[in-house]
Amino acid sequence: MRTADGMRDLGRSGLSPVARFSLALGVVLVATAIALSAGAAYLVMSYVRDETADFTADAVGSHFGPIFSDDVFARALTNAERAKLTGTVAFHFSIYNVVRTQFLDRSGAVVFSYDPSELGRRVDPAGEPGLTAALAGNTFSRRARVVGDTRYLSTSGYVRGGGAGAEDDHGHAAASGGAKPAEVDALEAWVPVREGGKIIGAAVVWRDVSEIDAAMRQIQLSLAGVIAAAAALLWLVLRDVYVRSARRIVAQATALEGALAETERTYDTTLQALSNALDVRDSETEGHSQRVLRYMELIADRLSLGLDDLPTLRRGALLHDIGKIGVPDNVLRKPAALSEAEWAVMRRHPEHGAGIISSIPFLADVARIVRHHHERWDGEGYPDGLAGDAIPLGARIFAVADSFDAMTSDRPYRRAMDVAEACREIARCRGGQFDPLVADAFLRIPVGDLEAIADEAPHLHSRAVAG
Repeated sequence: MRTADGMRDLGRSGLSPVARFSLALGVVLVATAIALSAGAAYLVMSYVRDETADFTADAVGSHFGPIFSDDVFARALTNAERAKLTGTVAFHFSIYNVVRTQFLDRSGAVVFSYDPSELGRRVDPAGEPGLTAALAGNTFSRRARVVGDTRYLSTSGYVRGGGAGAEDDHGHAAASGGAKPAEVDALEAWVPVREGGKIIGAAVVWRDVSEIDAAMRQIQLSLAGVIAAAAALLWLVLRDVYVRSARRIVAQATALEGALAETERTYDTTLQALSNALDVRDSETEGHSQRVLRYMELIADRLSLGLDDLPTLRRGALLHDIGKIGVPDNVLRKPAALSEAEWAVMRRHPEHGAGIISSIPFLADVARIVRHHHERWDGEGYPDGLAGDAIPLGARIFAVADSFDAMTSDRPYRRAMDVAEACREIARCRGGQFDPLVADAFLRIPVGDLEAIADEAPHLHSRAVAG
């Protein structure tokens, strides 16, 4: 089934070109939207990782390094130092929602932690890539799910001096109250701790990124919505462009097809005119080409040849004797049997005919029929003595049709055979003069169809009447 614009709808053959284009475009746009959303999420999270590592390194370098000497990691912290460090860490890190932190010396021993029970625990640098990176002077970050102290979240707030907690140099103290452990999604960041240009240890923080994740999801949803709306609009615009273009192409193809058909009809009309001109010159074979053409069509039908082969067969039938233009009238119109010398002249007409039309590109296959229409299956024909399948199929079909028409047409020097006798002659020459398959196909044609064509042949003699 076809639509108004000439394109096939969904049916046995599957999706129409418009449907396939629409589906492919939709898939591409959806994939693009997903890729853009994922890319945006990756870029934002990369920024968060870098920003976490940067602020941790800055905080350690600007606030913690100057406060303590390089032996702070070589001994246990005093209560005053731990309180001071806790206040400083809590103030500066809580701005960034850091819920857990540790300072480690170069051996991997924990020298400071929000959780006092962690103090003194040793982390093997060989088994912890973050510590290895930090001790080498690099930063390292990764996602982790940890138990952190929510007292240090920025949403918990801080109290000024005079509160229950330890106060730092800035006059801030950690919020009072006991530990508030909770499992959170965090970004783990490791940075080196430097003093006097030397790396004296490492610091690791776990930053609560649940709010960032929620914001990212919102950003992704918003971005996906914007992209989806833009993609839908683009899909509609491009589909409309495609449909309009397809309609224009179909219209142009239809017009071109019509023009080609008209051109082909003009060619065939011209060929018919040439064939008629030959009939005028050789009046005793009047209508021969048309009758041969009809016989060939009947044979082609029995051989189940495709429709694409028929134009070549038709043109071959019309032009097969075009080479007789070069045969003198005294030979061509001789009312008696030809001499050997005259036959030598007559046998040149296939070559002359092929030479006349071989320079015309669309008649290249026809030229082969014209040249070889007097070849024989057994190789005894002319002009090239081809045998068997070396002879073009069109020429083999023509040989049977041409011979049958010659046998069932009167000549000045002989009377025409009747159809039954001519069929017996075709059968007798099967495998010798004629291709067996072509001869068998011809012999399957109903006799009535053959007689209807044969009756149109010229009859120069009075017809015999059965007694």
